[in-house]
Amino acid sequence: MIRIAARSLAHHRTSAVTTGLVALVGTVLVTGMMCLLGTGLAESTVAADRPFLVQFPLIMGGWAVSIVLFAMVSTISVALTGRAAEIAGIRLIGASPRQVQRMLVIETAAVTAITALPGLAIGYLVGWIVTRSIHSAGLTDAASVFAPGVLLPALGVLIVLAASALAAWMGSRSLAHRSPVADASPPPRRRTGRHPGRRRRIAAAITIAAGLTSSAAVFAMDPADVLTTAMTGPGCVLVAVGLCVLAPELIATANTTLNALRSAHATAPSHLAAINLSAAPDRMRPAVTFLTLFVSVAAGTLSMQGIENGVGTANSTAQVLATINYFVVALIAAFMAIALTNNLVASITQRRPEFAVMSLIGSTDAQTQRMLVREVGAATAVSVIAGSAGAFITVLPFAIVKTGDPLQAAAPLPYAVTIVIGVGVTFGVTSLVGRRSIRTA
Repeated sequence: MIRIAARSLAHHRTSAVTTGLVALVGTVLVTGMMCLLGTGLAESTVAADRPFLVQFPLIMGGWAVSIVLFAMVSTISVALTGRAAEIAGIRLIGASPRQVQRMLVIETAAVTAITALPGLAIGYLVGWIVTRSIHSAGLTDAASVFAPGVLLPALGVLIVLAASALAAWMGSRSLAHRSPVADASPPPRRRTGRHPGRRRRIAAAITIAAGLTSSAAVFAMDPADVLTTAMTGPGCVLVAVGLCVLAPELIATANTTLNALRSAHATAPSHLAAINLSAAPDRMRPAVTFLTLFVSVAAGTLSMQGIENGVGTANSTAQVLATINYFVVALIAAFMAIALTNNLVASITQRRPEFAVMSLIGSTDAQTQRMLVREVGAATAVSVIAGSAGAFITVLPFAIVKTGDPLQAAAPLPYAVTIVIGVGVTFGVTSLVGRRSIRTA
């Protein structure tokens, strides 16, 4: 398996680069937080600064690991879609599904290991920059110098490596269990009774319920208590993750919307887009996953900070919370942009044979591109709606406790900024890559 993995890795350089970029950014995020944690635990750190320098990286590190795992699973799943024939051939010569999964885990771990050193170096730099910024803002004592140590940043690299291996195992399971003589056939269904996907929906419901419970806990707290933000922030993340797990249901909703539009306006691009979403919904699943996660977390976090700013507190604690919130949004925006771009590029590039067939039957480049834009547009619309709803419901208790006005949770500016960034990245990548792929096909 190791020899086959090495040859496969050398042959599929594009997918290796895509996976490597996600692993690199994930390593930077996690090791950067580990550097801050090491600084907080260092003996040279002032005792008064220790709680913040420990709690902040622990919260951010947990979010970063969850996001990295999501991104790796989605990226690997999309990259493997174009390798169905290769994996079927490996199965035909006697490899079992578990052997195929182990091969793909070895490939992913090797790519992640290659990015470990540069990721660790950049992570050190990120940790140093954040520490200096916190000092410059006067939030910590000048005596608390940057002292990350070696063990905790190295542990961050190992965490990302373990997350990538787990993501490869999860992302390759479906393809590895497909029939080797009919690679286009759907994977065998698990024995889940009469309702396939029930476990996934139950897991999503539990995650969303946990997020809403965390958010609703602020009703029992003092409005000036820092825990109101500490409980609402993780609530946003949990609700967003639960909505991401429901991506197939969101895509089905987008498909229903396209079918309704197709009935009212029978254009060829809308008709083909609806058929594609119905026949191959997994192609839009990464876009729905990342957009929903980005909109829900970013809009929720910015709404929380807008409410804090409206309350008018200007003490050091409020500055710390503002720093955390804006830093969260910046990290998620950068990471989601990279992961979303990688997945869109991979999924669109793999559709060149389809674009070529459409050209042969008389479809123009403009018609094919409009079809692609309508597919992405439907997925984007349902992601924006779901993410915005998740952010509003999560921030609603926070707004009531802080201001007494529930409408403060629906302030338009945070949602507008988040939606513009998410939609801009999605349609920009789709337009550029789609035009090139359609022309070359």
